[in-house]
Amino acid sequence: MSEYVYIVFDKPNENLIIGITSNLLMHMHELKNKINEIYKNEFSTDKLAYYEKYDELSEAIIRKKELEDLKKEDLISMITLNNPNWDDLHNAILKIWYDAANLHEKNKIIQHKGEDK
Repeated sequence: MSEYVYIVFDKPNENLIIGITSNLLMHMHELKNKINEIYKNEFSTDKLAYYEKYDELSEAIIRKKELEDLKKEDLISMITLNNPNWDDLHNAILKIWYDAANLHEKNKIIQHKGEDK
């Protein structure tokens, strides 16, 4: 299973929150829709600025701690380098998921047609 280290924000350069999740898409859905009480905070930190994927939880935990130890200015520089416009990357991961689901469905249809012969 994959693990993700992520950074969410409300406004560029402000209120950065670093976290870990095994399901980034579901986590962002819950965050954006304030599904859980823990997501109902004073800030609207529901925009995905940055994320990294890891194979092991232990690796993600180490990376999260490294990011938490950085100065805010260094985090801002890292995000800006990878996401210069501070776009909400939620739409990008949603598109990746949607494209993968469509490809999976097309492959099932092709496989099914091959079995009919």
